[in-house]
Amino acid sequence: MVQIEILEFLREFNKIKKEYFIMRFAKGLETWIKNRLPDSLRDRLNNNKYRYIIKKEKPIDLIVHVGAHYAEDRFFYEELGAKNVIWIEADPDTYKVLKATLDSHPKSHTTHKIECALVSSKNDTTIEFHRFSGDGASSSIYKAGNIHKKRFSDVRETGEVVELKSKNLQTILNLHDIKFNQINKSMLVVDVQGHELSVLEGTAELISQFNFLKCEVSRVEMYEGGTKFVDLDSFLKNNHFRLSSHPYWRVPDHGDVLYSKSEDY
Repeated sequence: MVQIEILEFLREFNKIKKEYFIMRFAKGLETWIKNRLPDSLRDRLNNNKYRYIIKKEKPIDLIVHVGAHYAEDRFFYEELGAKNVIWIEADPDTYKVLKATLDSHPKSHTTHKIECALVSSKNDTTIEFHRFSGDGASSSIYKAGNIHKKRFSDVRETGEVVELKSKNLQTILNLHDIKFNQINKSMLVVDVQGHELSVLEGTAELISQFNFLKCEVSRVEMYEGGTKFVDLDSFLKNNHFRLSSHPYWRVPDHGDVLYSKSEDY
């Protein structure tokens, strides 16, 4: 019995190993080819293909960005024709910079709204928020995993932990009186350093109102206990979204992907 189990394990292990090496070879070959293409073609094939796809869908009337940081994408969202952008940032210190940035931003056809809130699945839960060095872009409710420490060796936890009260996304959108029946196309952006699944779970039925969802994902444990891509993907499939920025074998270990609502819904 034990021998049979060992043989089954070895067969499964060899299968996984073979798939892994095929994936790594394919990615290496893709990189080699892309580096020899003109810039115009390379933009269509790189890991940030989401911009190429979403530009073809403009105008995007409403964009909700959870994990706003300093609103680095504000000009791009205006390029997409957004009428309203809601920026949501958890860290009160980062929020102050965000507010100052948008207060001095040139006026345009886009209305930028801001909210200081730690978005999670439930309201009024006290959650510890770990601050990281640098500009705070890596700050998270989770501690850094070993892979994060190795890959971003110049970014560390400062040791400062602040307690923040949570809000779910449905509550925030209701406060801003968002009427999806008056919106043609909308996009939800989630960049919250491992807390992505909880944010999406807090949208309740409103997730079906979004046409597109851009999300930072991790196949590996960048943060201790953080969301893994396989769980996020399963949740979005169950809510009738499909991965549109990558074939599955090209999804990065850590990076951005774009989902689109399935055409049947």
